[in-house]
Amino acid sequence: MASSISKIEGFSLSCDMPTPVGNARVIFDKRTALLIRITTSDGHVGWGECWAYPAAIAAIIRTTLGPSMIGRDVTEPVAAIAPLFAAAAQDRRGLHHMAISALDISVWDAYGQASGRSIASLLGGARRKSIPAYASGPLLHPDEPFADLEPTLKDCLAQGFRAFKLRIGIDRESDLAALRMARRLIGPDALLAADMNEAGTVKEAIGLIDDAADLRLAWLEEPVPHDNIPAYVQMAAHLPVPLSGGESFYGLGAFRDVLAKGGLDLIQPDLALCGGINEARKIAALGEAFGVPTMLHVWGAGVNYLAALQFSATLPPQRMGCFTYPLHEIDVSYNPLRSAIVGIEIDADGCVTVPDGPGLGLKINTAQFESFVVDRWTIE
Repeated sequence: MASSISKIEGFSLSCDMPTPVGNARVIFDKRTALLIRITTSDGHVGWGECWAYPAAIAAIIRTTLGPSMIGRDVTEPVAAIAPLFAAAAQDRRGLHHMAISALDISVWDAYGQASGRSIASLLGGARRKSIPAYASGPLLHPDEPFADLEPTLKDCLAQGFRAFKLRIGIDRESDLAALRMARRLIGPDALLAADMNEAGTVKEAIGLIDDAADLRLAWLEEPVPHDNIPAYVQMAAHLPVPLSGGESFYGLGAFRDVLAKGGLDLIQPDLALCGGINEARKIAALGEAFGVPTMLHVWGAGVNYLAALQFSATLPPQRMGCFTYPLHEIDVSYNPLRSAIVGIEIDADGCVTVPDGPGLGLKINTAQFESFVVDRWTIE
């Protein structure tokens, strides 16, 4: 039975950080996100998210993409979303893909609510009920970048995490000291990875990995700007550690370009940016064809977090080195935009359970995040 979209609502969220923090390239004092809620003619609701450039994304949805979605059937999510890509003819790897992402996730959630099935089930079925999680963080301070590292790692260990990714990219001496502290605290067998957040160079990345050979890093993430594909190809040919990236690639074509040249060993699309769930299915299939695992980048508020769990539950297991993917990224820094919607519970095996309720797996209501809403609008 058709379940057509009758209303689209946008909720811009913002919260102040306790202190300015960030990564080696960007410092910020607020977290922001845009949540999208669609309502169908028969009363079902679906939630979506884009966490980047929320004001610009809201404008694209309100003026262009959103009105064209009214009347579309959420029980046919691919057909409902596909025409939106035609509106991105001059912006095929940017803001329009982000806006489509938010709408796509909301349509899949509404489809799940209408059918009484989880998104994982709608995608063909979950291959796993829980996913190994890794603690991503902490964020860096502008004056003393690694001030929170030791207490954060100790707290994450107490929560049950067995895998960790540090933000680095300050300078080789500081980065190595932080990585060595982490290895000492988490033990010799825990997964340890590093993310330079595009702040380095090819030579800096190669030098760092040479000096950190004894630390057995699982991957090195985005050591140089994400669109410098020749640099990634060069590093991939020389580094003994897998190269990862993809959070800033939007659409299947962007991943095609880097995978075809052998520039990444591990791809990390973000569902809230790359074009949504259906586009991510294509990206993951492309990665599988090249023997490259997909492990989603997860940032933003709680909707993207839940969507990532549903999607990752369906991915095929792929082994690389000593580790089997996918893993689930959990940002362990201050983030009430996520914690207001979904909490973090790590089990005895270092895994997070995939919710098995309809759609995203958990019910979401505006009361959970009302205090963070700074703007709202409606399309009918």
